[in-house]
Amino acid sequence: MVVALSIGPFPVAMSNGLADLDERTNYPVLPAPTTMSGADASTQLKSLVAVISPAAQTWFGKREVLSMSFGAGALLQATPAGYLFATARHVIGTADWSVASKPRAMISLESGVWSGADVIARHQDLDLALVWIPRHSGSTSFVQPVAAPLDGEEILVIGHPEGLKFTLSTGIISRTENSSLQISAPVSPGNSGGPVYDRKGNLLGIVSSTMDKSIRPNAENLGFAISAKALLAQAGWEFAPGGRAKVEVR
Repeated sequence: MVVALSIGPFPVAMSNGLADLDERTNYPVLPAPTTMSGADASTQLKSLVAVISPAAQTWFGKREVLSMSFGAGALLQATPAGYLFATARHVIGTADWSVASKPRAMISLESGVWSGADVIARHQDLDLALVWIPRHSGSTSFVQPVAAPLDGEEILVIGHPEGLKFTLSTGIISRTENSSLQISAPVSPGNSGGPVYDRKGNLLGIVSSTMDKSIRPNAENLGFAISAKALLAQAGWEFAPGGRAKVEVR
């Protein structure tokens, strides 16, 4: 298995917030009342997906810059205070995590403008992390609905495979086992941390890995995700200083 994390820089424009979301006057109504077509899903759901990279420091520690790897993230909440995203833990590289540290990430949306964000929590056992960025203006709210995955149901996956930002792919849930989902939708490096939605826009999972074809050359459409139900559980999370206060339990 390999993590679906891509390597390589993007052209960089920097900001101190997410104007894409601050300026929004509405969000898609989810779950949708009827099954979404691929075109509807592309229009409504891609704007809820982020590009996420670990934050690095310049040699003199004066400013944050992008690292050489990136994945995806899914918007969970928009509140008057800020925006909460879920991603895969390996996307933001928390190997040196400690309760005293304040790990950071870089995040951008469809505009391509990057901003620094706080990594406020990581799951102790699962490949999940939470990223939060403060809001500067606007008041439109959003809460991403989460649903239990079902074997065989159709899914939509959005991410940035091989740097092809905001790519939509489709498939089914092939198998579920505890908190792990096996999915047939194609995933590649750059999909890590991206959302797995059902056809009504409920969040079912967060992409974690794909089968390494250099080791298993016959593997086809073998991707894996962590069930989004784990995002609703209070147990198993380790919070950075001040992180717990930023999460509203739903």
